[in-house]
Amino acid sequence: MKVKVCGTGLLLYLTYPNECISYSFKVNSARKYLRFRDFLHYFSQMVPKRIGSETWSLAWAYIREIDDVIDRPRLSRRRQLEILDKEWEVVRKCFDNEYEFRSGEHLRYLWLQQFIDNVHRFYDKSIIYIVKELYESARMDAERRWIILNDGVMRNLLYKKAVCFFKLYFTLCGFKDAYVDKIAEDLGIALGMLDDILDLVYDLRGGYINVTRDELERLGIEADPRDSRFIEELLRKGYFRIKGIEILRLLLRARKLAWRLRNELLRKLVLRLTEVFAAPILEDRFIPGERYFFKGGRILLRLLPSNEEVAYRIGHRLIAYVLSFPQISSVLMKTWLRLVGDSCGEDRDSRI
Repeated sequence: MKVKVCGTGLLLYLTYPNECISYSFKVNSARKYLRFRDFLHYFSQMVPKRIGSETWSLAWAYIREIDDVIDRPRLSRRRQLEILDKEWEVVRKCFDNEYEFRSGEHLRYLWLQQFIDNVHRFYDKSIIYIVKELYESARMDAERRWIILNDGVMRNLLYKKAVCFFKLYFTLCGFKDAYVDKIAEDLGIALGMLDDILDLVYDLRGGYINVTRDELERLGIEADPRDSRFIEELLRKGYFRIKGIEILRLLLRARKLAWRLRNELLRKLVLRLTEVFAAPILEDRFIPGERYFFKGGRILLRLLPSNEEVAYRIGHRLIAYVLSFPQISSVLMKTWLRLVGDSCGEDRDSRI
């Protein structure tokens, strides 16, 4: 076996042909890749039942891996688009059952091929639309370098990139409910905005301007995004506070919808995710370079065995218990309600 090692110490390509590689290896190598990143990447595949978990692991590992590939420092826009064109050709061939994994190709193509094979076997064709939207978001991201977008185009980008991400997750996991699409929209837009702020400085170095033209005009900011004073101007004009409240409002809306979900596990998942995403804002860490994380996740990762099939079975049994513990305190919850101007009565606070 010939391998190439990435930053997390995982295999990127193999010399075995596809027919020599088991389904179990494909799924568990994807899970291992997610585990080495962090708990937030890993734990989502422990929530759904077996087929949903396996299919999501394959899809999520591929998405995460190709995102890292095109996000490499000093990679030109032209090269990014060339890579994306090649990736889409592989995606298309997989959907048309024309792709054959060959010796020496990237491991992510095994994940992709098996993910799409599972889609053909267990899901309907709506998945194809979601996958295409995610691909188009990657192209839009590459093409926007050093371009300041307006509000409408940025919103469309966030929809394709983040809302469709949650839609793919909910669909693959089999979470069917009247409210999941709306929850995916609120969570996705909120997460997209949150990531754009926390990655603001890093993204600027690569030419990605996460502040819109309309926002700069509303704040009266004329500094060039390439200017070192640009971030200082955003801080001085209160941009981060404005965006923070906007994100909190979306997350609160998702929480309210979560209480209407019939699936208890999904309800707990949405509630915990909103708290994880809200924490940097409520804890005064809403500045570029900060991170959000699931409290207690590292401990659980240490407790789970290295055998990924066993780890999934244990994690799937434990996940409802793990998701029962709030990620923020009641004090921060009250701060959240106060910041967004919520008018719910005291008897409703516990259900928010």
